[in-house]
Amino acid sequence: MRRVFLLWLTALLPTLLWAHPEWKEASAIGVIDERSSFALTVKFDVPSFLVGQTSKDASIKELDALMYTPGRLAVAVATGRQQFLAGLRLEADGKPVAWTLVSFPSAEQISTLSASQGEADRYPVMMNVKCTATVPVGTQKLVLLFPDALGTVFTNLRKGMEFQTVMAVSKNEPGEFQIGDDSVATDNQTIVALLADGFGHVLPDGWDHCLFMLAMFLGAASLRQALGRSLVFTLGHSITLSAVALGWVGNPGAWIEPFIALTIGLGGLMAYRGTATNRQMLVVPAVFGLVHGLGFAAAVSDRLQDWDNGSIVRILIGFNVGVELAQIAVILMSAAFLWTILRTGLTETKVRRTLCLAVAIVGFGVMAWRVAGIAGLV
Repeated sequence: MRRVFLLWLTALLPTLLWAHPEWKEASAIGVIDERSSFALTVKFDVPSFLVGQTSKDASIKELDALMYTPGRLAVAVATGRQQFLAGLRLEADGKPVAWTLVSFPSAEQISTLSASQGEADRYPVMMNVKCTATVPVGTQKLVLLFPDALGTVFTNLRKGMEFQTVMAVSKNEPGEFQIGDDSVATDNQTIVALLADGFGHVLPDGWDHCLFMLAMFLGAASLRQALGRSLVFTLGHSITLSAVALGWVGNPGAWIEPFIALTIGLGGLMAYRGTATNRQMLVVPAVFGLVHGLGFAAAVSDRLQDWDNGSIVRILIGFNVGVELAQIAVILMSAAFLWTILRTGLTETKVRRTLCLAVAIVGFGVMAWRVAGIAGLV
């Protein structure tokens, strides 16, 4: 069992150490005026796009090579403009519509913004790209597809005061926006997209979130108890996520990331020791949920800052329900994994303590790495 754990830890750590320290999803705001002119502003991590990766997948090593190799950034920007325009596609009632690229960040602008953020927070570099298109009069439905390297793009599309749709447009899955009088309400589509976005923040993107859920499961006396802790945890992070998104609390910044890793380490350690009461293990996920909510907010607040409060509330509800569904899936998979291992003849106590120790080690290790990153030591 120890050999399996060491092999797993050895394979996981390089990924953690080279991963992007902070990532934010792309967002877009589109407005169609009375003359059928479509103005679209897309905000995303430009350096990651220029290396052909989403913000969460690009490593510091390849981003630094892009930013600090003489002449490379300027060449990448020239190519990136063409790739962005080629990957941004629009259809009006099934017919292609051409885009005009109005503005794209220059190499100097990218470098300046990255430098102004400080050494520890030099990435991501969130900047705007603006495009325009002319939509035929009488168009009922628009289909919008973003470049693959942007990943999921949270999109808010408005036509005057009559039509507004909020949707998470995923990679290779064009977003469909009804903008005509004969449109069918897209609330169900929007809810499904929001649920999918919340689910995706845990599975497959939120490995740290999954580790914390694993710790909560391992420290629970039953599956029902573990699911109860998951619900309490969701309520906790919903509070802080909503507070930041609605502007009641300021954006926490990069410092929240080491605290999230700390909660993972402490969660694993508490489950390993097994001395906490059930009441304490309900308080712990609630408090730790507040911390994780601030981590979610670092990405969510940027893309919601220009949206009305009604949209924000709907988005947060859908997002949090998606997160809770993913947490339930993690707990059920953990239960199935534990059941499978126990069929080999190993004792349940030994298996649980080994897994708890693994979660604690990874949590504290990632915390140390993130603190070092903020301090500029790595």
